[in-house]
Amino acid sequence: MRVAHSKHASQNPKALLKQRVTVQDVLASRWIVKPLHLLDCCLETDNATCVIVTSAERARNLKHRPAHILGVAGRVSKPRLDFHWAHGPISRVAGYYAKDIIFPQAGIGPEDVDVTGSYDAFTFTTMLQLEEYGFCKKGEGGAYVSSGVIELGGKRPNNTSGSHLCEGYTHGMSMVIENVRQLRGTVDDYCPRAAEGVHTYDYSPGHCRQVKDAEITMNLGWAMPATAARSSCGEARSPLCPNQSSIEAWR
Repeated sequence: MRVAHSKHASQNPKALLKQRVTVQDVLASRWIVKPLHLLDCCLETDNATCVIVTSAERARNLKHRPAHILGVAGRVSKPRLDFHWAHGPISRVAGYYAKDIIFPQAGIGPEDVDVTGSYDAFTFTTMLQLEEYGFCKKGEGGAYVSSGVIELGGKRPNNTSGSHLCEGYTHGMSMVIENVRQLRGTVDDYCPRAAEGVHTYDYSPGHCRQVKDAEITMNLGWAMPATAARSSCGEARSPLCPNQSSIEAWR
C-alpha cells in the first residue's frame, strides 16, 4: 500500500513526501506498535481544504467542469459503542453496510469505478475498505493491492495524490479533491500543460498522475465503532469525506 501511494506522491508537486519507497523500506522502518512500522502510518500536517457543492443547474454556469455526485451514504461500523466486539469482527469497517446503500443509490457496482479514494490513516485501513466495499473478496486485500491494480496504469488506481501516507493528512478531504481533479482531467502533476487538461500519461517518477478517461470515482468511508462513515459516488463521480463514501462522475 505504501509503495503504491509513494509512487503517486512522486508525481505530485505538493506532496510532503515525494520519494518512492519499496516493501523493504517499509519493513526496515522502525516499529511504532506491532504490526505497524513507521511507514505504515500517515503523516501529521497542518493544512486547509475546500469543497464547493451546489446544484447541477447552477454548476452548468460555472467556470470549471462539474463533478456530479451520484450517491452518498453514511454508516457506522457497529450498532453501538459498548460491546462492539459482539457484532462481527473488530476489523469490520463501515463499507460492510454502506456498500448496500451507496451502489444501488448510484446505479453502479464496484466494477464500474475507475478511481478510488480511501482513508489511509494506516496502510491496513485501505485494504479493509477495498475488501468491504467489494473491490476484492474478504481476506484478499493484500493480494489485490500487490497485483498493481491500485497503481497508476493499473485497472483502478487508488489515492492518486499520495494521500495521507505521503501527500499530507487532511482527514480524507484531499481524496475528494483529487478525485474531482481526476474527473476534470486537471490533476496538478508535472505535465507542463496539466492545468489545460493536457497530460502525457507517463507514470515514471516526476511526470504524470492523471488517469486516462476517468469517468467514475469513489471515496470510501472508514469508520471505527465510535465514528460514522459516509460513502459517495459521482459522475465525472465522487464521495465527500473520510468517514463518508461517495461516488462522483462526469455528465
